[in-house]
Amino acid sequence: MAEVQKPIVPGRLYRYRSLNRNGDAVQQEIDSILNKYLFCSAFTRMNDPMEGFYRPSKVLSGKSDYEDIVREITDSKSNVGIACFTETYEDVLMWTHYAGNYTGMCLSYSTKELLAGLSDHVNLVRLAYVDEPPLIYPSQVSNAGNAATRILSQKKYNWAYEREWRVLGPVGQVSIGRVQAVKAIYFGSRVDLRHRQQILTKIQGTAIKAYMMEVDGYDHTWEPINVAAKPKKKIKRSVG
Repeated sequence: MAEVQKPIVPGRLYRYRSLNRNGDAVQQEIDSILNKYLFCSAFTRMNDPMEGFYRPSKVLSGKSDYEDIVREITDSKSNVGIACFTETYEDVLMWTHYAGNYTGMCLSYSTKELLAGLSDHVNLVRLAYVDEPPLIYPSQVSNAGNAATRILSQKKYNWAYEREWRVLGPVGQVSIGRVQAVKAIYFGSRVDLRHRQQILTKIQGTAIKAYMMEVDGYDHTWEPINVAAKPKKKIKRSVG
């Protein structure tokens, strides 16, 4: 029987972040960076309404305790928090969808240090992109937590462009250890300079690097930022 090989884990994982969502998003992001944690959200708060669906096999749906099994799986899914990552900081759709139309940022994490800092009961999974919800068999529900992990490790194929990896842990703050796993911050071309400076001021004295996106036509480049320097005023460029 052939052996299924584990996916190759990239050296860096990236997390796109909006700075314009409800509440003090900038301070929340600063806090998570400096205090070294991820915030894992319940699957019901993901932007995909199909998140968390599954198909019971005929044998499973025919079991006398099927309703109890469904409740156990539902409870387990509700207790799993999700932090989403991707393999690139260069995806234009991701900058639009998850970084506030280029007004946010993308955090670069050392995968090795991220994994080292996460506790043993937290999982890092690479999403599978499929045509239908995952099929769950009786053998997979002896541990409802494992069934929940399987269900939350798949999405419909339309989302494949995201190249997503997920940290699956408890809902809420999840510590990533004492070592700073964030290695760089990439700011979108439309970031509010006040937001950018708030973040740059707070990361002074760390080894975190910062870059600013510059858009030119259909291309963009990254300019290194002197973390200690004051921001320059943006110069409006004409289009055409």
